[in-house]
Amino acid sequence: MRKKVLHVGPALTKGGMGRTIQRLHRNSPSNWDSDIVTTHTDGGAISILFAWIRGKKEFNQKMKEDLPDLVHVHTATRLSWYRKRKIIKKAVKRKVPIIVHLHSGSFEKFGRGWIGKDIARILSLDGVYPIVLSDYWKKWLESMLSKKVRIVPNPYRRGLVPILPKFRDINMLLMVGRPSSMKGHFLAINAVHQLRKEGYDIRLHLVGSNHQDLRHELRGKNGIIAEGWVEDNVLDKLMKKAGFLLMPSEYEGMPLSLLDALATGLPSIVSNACSNFINHGGVVVNQRNIQSWKDEIKNQINNQERWEKMSINAPKDVDGLDSESDKKRWEKIYNEIMKIN
Repeated sequence: MRKKVLHVGPALTKGGMGRTIQRLHRNSPSNWDSDIVTTHTDGGAISILFAWIRGKKEFNQKMKEDLPDLVHVHTATRLSWYRKRKIIKKAVKRKVPIIVHLHSGSFEKFGRGWIGKDIARILSLDGVYPIVLSDYWKKWLESMLSKKVRIVPNPYRRGLVPILPKFRDINMLLMVGRPSSMKGHFLAINAVHQLRKEGYDIRLHLVGSNHQDLRHELRGKNGIIAEGWVEDNVLDKLMKKAGFLLMPSEYEGMPLSLLDALATGLPSIVSNACSNFINHGGVVVNQRNIQSWKDEIKNQINNQERWEKMSINAPKDVDGLDSESDKKRWEKIYNEIMKIN
């Protein structure tokens, strides 16, 4: 007998969480049908508010008229959590088992003090099953809870294949992510700008940011190409051509753009926030300052042999994170939860 999972979250917004929901929706486990309630939109505060009101109304209707077998909530921190806790409590009241999928890498910082106690109380409710992205977050959350926390890593996008170094441009750098101080645009842009002043013919392509999204002092710098948000086929072309992915983030959960890059053989230069995902296919910059990032980019560009080895070996870092393995992981967890309930 087929069962239905209802995903609740920002399915249509730009960014990793929306992409994750869409991937899960299109790649549902065997014998499971998938439905989505969208709770967020890109835009201003008014648009976001109305999207939440519509989403909450749609969720309430489904819980009355088309009750799912399982609710799968996708949440980050701050307002995302405060919205989703209402969804969680509603599902608990209807006695529908609910997965709470924590996507944000800043939950530890967010979950201090009374907020941490609130997170622990909600996730400790009967019928609530927390899911995190890595062992680090599992240990952090289990220190607050008296229940099992499951790990399900993100997968890379279906259909990506490794590209040989000879087809890449080592001087083309790529950064993917929304314009946010936590993503480290200031570091990347200024490091590239200073290297260009020293005579390095490098370019930085920003996916997810328009020029108007950037801080005023970062606009108009030579060698910075702001692509804005692009479709997957355009992003694929950039990933296949680029020499390095830059990810100087302060916080990350399990960044899809990094997984996708490694799957295509794109070497990555990342901050400590992403160090768990790098082994063969990149390097970690321990300090989040312009000089450290400038020096590391220079070191990597000047070592063609090491770059080629990283490119060839990068797919090893995402071994087992393909879409078919992901589908089987979720099938096991969904069925386990249904058996418990």
